[in-house]
Amino acid sequence: MSVTMARAASAPQSVAATNIRWTHVAPTLLVVWIVSMFDKSNMAIVMNDQNFLNEIGVAGQQGKLGWLSSALFLAYGACAPLWGWVVDRVGPRRTCALSLVVWALSCFWSGVAADYDQLLWSRVVLGAGEGALYPVTLALVANWFALKERGRATSFWWIGTMIGPMLVGLVITGLIVAVGWRWQFHAMGVLALILPLPMILFLVTDRPQEHRGANAAEVDLVAKGALEHNEDAPGQALKTVDSVWTNYRFWLATTAISSNALFFWGWSIWLPTYLRTERHFSFSTSGYLTFVIFGFAVATILVVGYLSDKIFRRAPFAGMGWILAAIFLMGAAFAPSAATSVVLMICALCAQQVGISCAEMLMHSIVGAKGMGTTQGVRAFVTQIVGAISPAMIGYILQATGGFTGAFAVLALAVVISASCMITLAREGF
Repeated sequence: MSVTMARAASAPQSVAATNIRWTHVAPTLLVVWIVSMFDKSNMAIVMNDQNFLNEIGVAGQQGKLGWLSSALFLAYGACAPLWGWVVDRVGPRRTCALSLVVWALSCFWSGVAADYDQLLWSRVVLGAGEGALYPVTLALVANWFALKERGRATSFWWIGTMIGPMLVGLVITGLIVAVGWRWQFHAMGVLALILPLPMILFLVTDRPQEHRGANAAEVDLVAKGALEHNEDAPGQALKTVDSVWTNYRFWLATTAISSNALFFWGWSIWLPTYLRTERHFSFSTSGYLTFVIFGFAVATILVVGYLSDKIFRRAPFAGMGWILAAIFLMGAAFAPSAATSVVLMICALCAQQVGISCAEMLMHSIVGAKGMGTTQGVRAFVTQIVGAISPAMIGYILQATGGFTGAFAVLALAVVISASCMITLAREGF
């Protein structure tokens, strides 16, 4: 008898399950993602600082600026399968701790970079370190949460992908104004070491049965709630890591998420620049508007997570969200006033987050807990390599056209492709 089943069998039926998964694991994942998004998204603010542009010598070179993010995502994707392999062998907790140390050191390097090339390589190392995030996160969610809780669990950490950029608009703008662009990089390195690293080391274990605070009832709740024990759930055709590689459902979801990455990273990295150059807001106002725009997305994700677990249908909502995102984005491009454009930008991001939130939750219906680290390492490789194209591509489009309309059209097409991937999955009941 396994340790899990032995503990479950000894649990008195009247004892309520503990909530370590909600009080320890979910908040830790949220903080890890917020800090990681600080480190990825801060460049969107930094590259609008004239002192930075002059010191590094990249004023007017949008293509080179775009590569400061694209290089990060290429390294992120290239290293994700390796991190996935590590997760399945040493566990997500220790893998995450190592990852945090790597990306903290890369932030310190960025702060002392003497020229563009050094800064570019520091961003590559940051991407390599953060490549562990998806394998670690999905492995912990699969290990710690019942299938019918994973919509809420996913929304819990996924809002970190919006809270991070939202706070970047306030915090990074404020730090640059107060102490300069170099010291904000140092602050990000310190933050990674003093907040998420202790949380992952002291609050989280790889599985419920390893945690001192989790009682047998919580272990039993998670074990019985796995995909393999939910015969009424969609996705029973794909339960093991062995079948992932030949099952089209996994690849449809991966294609949709990857195409979404084109939209999100092209849009978010260049958003402050759009607000400043196209809509003529000041540097500070552009950063603070970023806070407002991403703030609305946080509320959207929480609502979607709750409704997703209630309805248990994710593909139709994902497809509709992405279609609306494309419509709203093009509306923002052609809006006659700056205020209208900002409102439509908010609508575009909220709709896009409906799409990607549901798609992330969908992964738990088509992949079993076994081998989650490896499969999500492969997914992250594809997604980040595709997403890496976007910041540099948008930079070159801006250089060639002098405006954002063509760039927004490319991003809108990306989420239309994401939506089309959901058609088959929606028809199959996902």
